[in-house]
Amino acid sequence: MKIQKAEEIRQLSAEALGERLTEAKDALFQKKLQHSLGKLEDSASLRESKREIARLNTVITEKVKGNR
Repeated sequence: MKIQKAEEIRQLSAEALGERLTEAKDALFQKKLQHSLGKLEDSASLRESKREIARLNTVITEKVKGNR
């Protein structure tokens, strides 16, 4: 999954955002598992995954509050 900027993420629909968030959380889980087993080569990818999840959550929150 390619990491996108917040402007690109804001263009997605609510359903697409939910799917992307689920995928990002699954990817983070897999990276944490690999890290705990000592098989993760790029430990910086953990940080990138967490930031991607934060971006998605931020945009989802903006859309929810914007619809009110």
